[in-house]
Amino acid sequence: MLETIEIFAHLTSPQLQRLEAISLCRHYDEGEIIFYQGDQSEYFHFLLEGNVSVYKSNEAGTLEVHRFRGPSMFAEFATLQAIPFPASAEALSLCIILKLHRDPFLKLLHDDAGLSIALIASLMKKINSLQRVNDQLSAPDALAKIVRLMMDRPEVFRDLKGIEIAKIAGITPETLSRIITRLKKENLILFQPRKTFEILDAAALQKYR
Repeated sequence: MLETIEIFAHLTSPQLQRLEAISLCRHYDEGEIIFYQGDQSEYFHFLLEGNVSVYKSNEAGTLEVHRFRGPSMFAEFATLQAIPFPASAEALSLCIILKLHRDPFLKLLHDDAGLSIALIASLMKKINSLQRVNDQLSAPDALAKIVRLMMDRPEVFRDLKGIEIAKIAGITPETLSRIITRLKKENLILFQPRKTFEILDAAALQKYR
């Protein structure tokens, strides 16, 4: 299983065996919580199969930070720094997750420069994702949130249901529906739920960002 994960693809059989010795495999049902915001992290998480939503909660509500599809690694930043998880993770489908204990894995990182570089690359992707989330959170209103999401992550509107898009943006499905209807009437976007999404006038849409 480990060899299916991109950052482990270059490892030798003995190295893979070392990893397998410090790993455990867990199955999660749809809707099951993998970890909660504030939990302590002792394991690196590798999603082998399925889909996971990572989301933050506060007094204002819930905002999806990122959505992962296997195979991929997630929540590595908190585990690497040995700090509590800054967000919660929920299985969106039946998931298979491999967990690697932090300390032995860090020892392997110390011994393998290629693996360390791969982990750094993964962390950079997560940082970019967090920057997009912060950009959305700083939006002055719901319209700006949706426009920023459309311009930064157009695949969301092609692949997900309205209720899922609303969760990512941290707004109600009703508000999302009104905004999309408005933007379609202004001929700024072409949108059919889970089928088609296209920005027709990026310059005009940008003014709402």
